Amino acid sequence: MWDDEAALAKLTRLALWGTLALLLWAGLVMASRLDSFDLREIDIMGAQHVTAEQAKLVVRERLTGNFFSADLDAARAAFIKLPWVRDASVRRQWPDGLVVKLEEHQPLARWNDDALLNSYGEVFKAACDLNLPHLSGPAGSEHEVAQAWMEFGRILTPLKARPVAVTLNDRRSWRVTLDNGMNIALGREHVAERLTRWVNLYPTAMAQLGVPVAEVDLRYPKGFAVRLLATKPGNKAPAVQGQGKSV
Repeated sequence: MWDDEAALAKLTRLALWGTLALLLWAGLVMASRLDSFDLREIDIMGAQHVTAEQAKLVVRERLTGNFFSADLDAARAAFIKLPWVRDASVRRQWPDGLVVKLEEHQPLARWNDDALLNSYGEVFKAACDLNLPHLSGPAGSEHEVAQAWMEFGRILTPLKARPVAVTLNDRRSWRVTLDNGMNIALGREHVAERLTRWVNLYPTAMAQLGVPVAEVDLRYPKGFAVRLLATKPGNKAPAVQGQGKSV
């Protein structure tokens, strides 16, 4: 081998490249420890509900190291744990900064008693004072209930009524509350069809009652029951049975 000039030349080149790599690595290690590479600027983008104090707390407690050594994955995980944050990305910005881009939850409705539902049908918990519809259902039914709420709203459009609450109970039975306070029991099967037929019957079967309606029960095969609001305190409103078309 020592008499092979080509092999010696190749070995020499490998040794030189190895030495340069070691020098480069050592230089980067030394540079990463210099004060000039300490993180001095962190730009938070996309924050609407996340406060500056919350962001500073994450940076102070979770983000260690400098421009080179900061653990970006750990920083991202810490930001995602904030109440309003659905996702986050963290990247370095030369020479001494980080850019944090937040994707916040867009609240669609309140979910059960203590949570919110975002526009993806995902549950999250955060303080919120917005006037949102109230959706309820068993665990795992979030997306289904959200889809039903939107479908019911579309069906009710001709009546200029909005569903402000939708409930799916453990027996898979649906109930809707409208913005005028009326409750509608839809049952477990063909709920969209039942609601559509009732909307079509409304001008003749409901609008002429002339008194406020507390509840409509659409679970009958060929009609529906109506419970009127009490006209005087302490009086129980009568139930009215709608007949004729199947609803």
